Order: sequence, then structure tokens, then C-alpha cells
Amino acid sequence: MHLHLPYLDENKLDIVIEDITKKKIITWAQSCDIQTYYKILEYSNRSPFIFPSFGVLPWYAHDYVDRFNEIIQLCSEAYMLGEIGLDEKYAQDKACIPYQLPLFEIFLKEAEKNNKIMNCHFRGKERDSFEIVKSYNVKKLIFHGYSGDIDLMKDITDEGYYYSLGPRYNEEKLKLIPEDLLLLEIDVLPRDKDFQLPSEKFLEMLTRFAKIRGSTPEEIEAINQKNVLKLISDNPLYNEMRAMFK
Repeated sequence: MHLHLPYLDENKLDIVIEDITKKKIITWAQSCDIQTYYKILEYSNRSPFIFPSFGVLPWYAHDYVDRFNEIIQLCSEAYMLGEIGLDEKYAQDKACIPYQLPLFEIFLKEAEKNNKIMNCHFRGKERDSFEIVKSYNVKKLIFHGYSGDIDLMKDITDEGYYYSLGPRYNEEKLKLIPEDLLLLEIDVLPRDKDFQLPSEKFLEMLTRFAKIRGSTPEEIEAINQKNVLKLISDNPLYNEMRAMFK
């Protein structure tokens, strides 16, 4: 989930963190660049249930050409990696495109070296993105808000990569995701008059996903928890998070 501007108004931050803490919602807080990562680190000090994730979205790759060494260092220190990836489709400034892959490979190398979770944003050329990640030995990889072709899903599934889906999803794809690879994500909370707390939004998602998959909210929540535990089970880095499930 994104807890920073422009995805969450600062006047809502206190009640969101309070909700996360009171309802014991284990939250993977995503960043979009170095500035927002430092914000997320600050927020994680306010709740034991917020775990910071370091990432630089591909849209900003050209802004960090001279800071790759800094990114390498932050990657090595980070708890998990995201939101990261490749995106030519929605890149408003095409100057970022030549630098997206060199930037993304920094994160891939760190994930391969230290078995870290990667939350990946791929938009456009999903097949190319898949072939790139498959060339690395990374197993804790999540296709965030998967938007690629259905035909590619078999190959993603065969590799054991995860899919995370949130409020914006495709029903046909949701039905096709294997139970052992499905993760739920809030991503961005509704804003303005439609604002919901994380606990409210997550319950709404459980209900909708259960209806589409012919299940119950309790079963969907159990699937999500089981898959999170599987992701964090074999890396001591995630011991603190794992202890929260006991």
C-alpha cells in the first residue's frame, strides 16, 4: 500500500496508521523514489505493523542516472523492494525509457543475492519483462496489479511468481490465478468523499474477491495469509514479520 503523497493525503495519515495498528494489519508500504522511501521509513517507526519497501518507479529512472550507487546502497539496506519494474506504456517522459532496465537490474541483483521480496510494476511488453526476470534467480517476485495477456499467465504460474490484485482488477484474470500464488493488495486508498480506512477497504476486497472466485471472505483471507507466510518463510530477514502471525 502507498502511504505517501500524492496517493494518500497527509491529513489522513494519522487515522490510517492508527487503523493499521489497532486492527493489526501487516502492511507492506511501497515507495516510488528515494524521497518517498525516507517518508515510509519514518512512518514505519510509528507502527510495528508497517514494513518499508524501497523502490524507484521506472517513470523516474532518468532522474537517478547519477545516483545508481546510492540506489545500490539503499537496496542492500532495504527490507523488501518495490515498487519497481518496467513501464513504457504509461511513461509520460520518454527520457526515462533507456534507463529503466539498468535501474531495474540493480533491484534484480539485490533480490537474487539476498532473497528479497520484489513488488514489480510491469506495463507494456509484459512478455519481455517476464523473460528478463526469469533470467535472474529471483523467486519472491510479485506481478503487482497484473495487466498482461492471459496467455502469459501460464508461464508466470509455471515459474512460481505471485500475482497481487487490488481494487482495480480483471475478473477473468482473478479467476485464473492459482490459489497458491494469489495475494491481495490495497495499493491506493480511495480519496476525498470515497475515502476508506485500510481495514474497511480490505474487508470490501475480501467480499468482492470471494464472490468472483466462488469462495468466502474467510477463505480468501486465509489464502492471502498462507501465501504471505510462504513468501517470508525462508529468509531470516523476515523473522519479525513472521512472528506476528503466531
